[in-house]
Amino acid sequence: MAAYVHLTGSTDLEKPMPFNVIKPVLLALENRMGWRYLIFTPVAAVVLHIASASAWALELTLPERAFQGDMIVGKVDPASDIWSGSKALSVSRDGYFVIGVPRDQKSDVVVLAKKGDERIKRTIRIMAQKWLIERINGLPEKTVSPDPETLRRIKEDNLRVATVRTSFLSSPALFVDKGFVMPLKGRISGVFGSQRVLNGEPRSPHPGLDIAAPGGTPIVSPGDGIVRLTANEMVLMGNTLIVDHGLGVSSIFIHLNRILVKEGDIVSQGDVIAQVGQTGRSTGPHLHWGVYVGTIAVDPQRIVPRR
Repeated sequence: MAAYVHLTGSTDLEKPMPFNVIKPVLLALENRMGWRYLIFTPVAAVVLHIASASAWALELTLPERAFQGDMIVGKVDPASDIWSGSKALSVSRDGYFVIGVPRDQKSDVVVLAKKGDERIKRTIRIMAQKWLIERINGLPEKTVSPDPETLRRIKEDNLRVATVRTSFLSSPALFVDKGFVMPLKGRISGVFGSQRVLNGEPRSPHPGLDIAAPGGTPIVSPGDGIVRLTANEMVLMGNTLIVDHGLGVSSIFIHLNRILVKEGDIVSQGDVIAQVGQTGRSTGPHLHWGVYVGTIAVDPQRIVPRR
């Protein structure tokens, strides 16, 4: 029978285990207890069991709760189909799938698993986060209230990035073996989800993590992946790099000084890929690191080991 396994040792979900801490523990449990399929999330680890005998029913176990901004990584029999709400999810040949929970998710997440004539549905309760308000002044006015030509260029930049993000939704799950690490050591100067007020004007919530460091400081790839985009002089993002980690999970690095890789390069966790800069809309040298599941931004700090 499938069982719920909470690896934090308590029911406190305020400090969930990061992805790459959970996975080694799951592997140890799998070896010791003989479970066939496993699911892991930033909140808790759970078991998904699909029996080998066709007479047995499909069983799906998921965490009862997750938070806005979480990335949920699951594993299922590769022959199964998975939906999150009405959206069909890509499943890797090893059976992995990913669900991104948006920052402003108001409703619970409904997950449906189907294999042959068997199907089962589960609901994950989504918990609200408390978001900060960040005020940033001294930005160039054209990047806060752009003129028509600058706005046209910004829209072109955003379309280019969005096109890249949606072009590799079914790529292999390259991040699974090692998980993720921080791409840079430095002071956290901006957090995911914060409501930003730029030059006194409210703007969209911050979709990533800002890490302040001297210009030229090396940046490493937080996980295994493939370089999908290198672009210079984007209006807001400046010099920009995107790494595909598989199954639609990607990292974006912006405001770079130099990009040290090219499109199509295969990178491993820890490889130097760029340097910290101050290009685009930036008041000082820092790295903006964003993590996306498709086009859904998730919180980078929820997928790395706690500091």
